[in-house]
Amino acid sequence: MSEVAAGQNKRGIAPLLAMIAIFAAPVIAAWFFYLNPGYLPAGRTNKGELIEPVVPLSSELRLLDPQGAAFDPAGLAGKWVLVYLTGGECGDDCMEHLIAIRQIRLALGESQFSVDRLLIMIDPSAGDLAARLAGELDGMRVALTDAASGQTLMDALGEGALGRIPILDPMGNLMMRYAPGAPAKDTLKDMERLLKASKSWIKGAQYGHQ
Repeated sequence: MSEVAAGQNKRGIAPLLAMIAIFAAPVIAAWFFYLNPGYLPAGRTNKGELIEPVVPLSSELRLLDPQGAAFDPAGLAGKWVLVYLTGGECGDDCMEHLIAIRQIRLALGESQFSVDRLLIMIDPSAGDLAARLAGELDGMRVALTDAASGQTLMDALGEGALGRIPILDPMGNLMMRYAPGAPAKDTLKDMERLLKASKSWIKGAQYGHQ
């Protein structure tokens, strides 16, 4: 291969590498700051707990939309997602959590557009309720799953799984969870930190490839 052709190939690959770096930056930042909290401002502590190993939403779980079609997680790609897990019903406690998730997102200001919300119901026959909730909670994505996938989720989230709020990273992995009954402000503070770190890494990646 000539030097000219090699140079052209390198220039063609560079934009692709830049896109990969930018897309992966939020996840890299999340892992770095949660595994190295000493780099965070003094007096700030992490509230969430990392899920190890992470649970890939697309490959580990069988998800359906309220109409019974396959749920496409690609619509969540590139965003942090606040998740809530429930059974085939959504009582007062469930609704309180869903409203809290909505308020957390709104409290992020302009950064809210980098965050999505997802309700997962462990009952593939709850399509009517899922569709109603999706309509009532504007912008909330709703998915149904079966007992096997539900068990995978509960194993990953641990005791009190149905009362936890896990976080899905921009690569589509369930990677963080909160204790049952954890105050919404804990999730908000961590999301603010993650989003701030993500922006810093993205700016660095863009600057480095200009």
